[in-house]
Amino acid sequence: MLIDFQKKYGLVADGVFGKNTARKIAEVFNIKYPALFFGQVCHESTNLTLKEENLNYTASRLQEVFPSYFKTYSKAKEYERNPKKLANLVYGGRMGNINPNDGYYFRGRGAIQLTGRDNYKEFENWLVKKGLCKPNEIMNNPDLVWKEFYIESAIFFFDKNNLWNISNVTTLTKRVNGGTNGLQDRINKTTQYAKWF
Repeated sequence: MLIDFQKKYGLVADGVFGKNTARKIAEVFNIKYPALFFGQVCHESTNLTLKEENLNYTASRLQEVFPSYFKTYSKAKEYERNPKKLANLVYGGRMGNINPNDGYYFRGRGAIQLTGRDNYKEFENWLVKKGLCKPNEIMNNPDLVWKEFYIESAIFFFDKNNLWNISNVTTLTKRVNGGTNGLQDRINKTTQYAKWF
């Protein structure tokens, strides 16, 4: 995660995302619009501290976050505080998730919360091409997305989805999030980080 990156590049290894860490990440990965990148990634990962998706919701929160799946409170109660069951419901049968527990196995991880069997496989192929991992390494151990390739997962996501040249926060948010969830926070972060570059 972040502290490992900081150690590797001789920064103060405190695990805190700040100006020096941001500048070093932008330099190492040659990020064209770092403020926009970090505005999105830091929102998605709670300032690069979230290693995997939190699926431990109360029934009422399930109805807010996943309203199309939980139209009734009683249905939400069945999934309350059960991350595995929830992930298999909301992610099962899509994004390449074909096996019974794929939804949970390939839940959101890394700096951008990479989700789904197909995305994990594409990410693994991207890493293999760059000589950073071996075939099947990610598919057999998906925790490596946050343990070893935390920042890289976000770089991959931006590469895969051609996000590098989008200079509008709202447009970029829609492409990253599928909507405008957390838009004001993303705008605030982008504005703050722009002062660092």
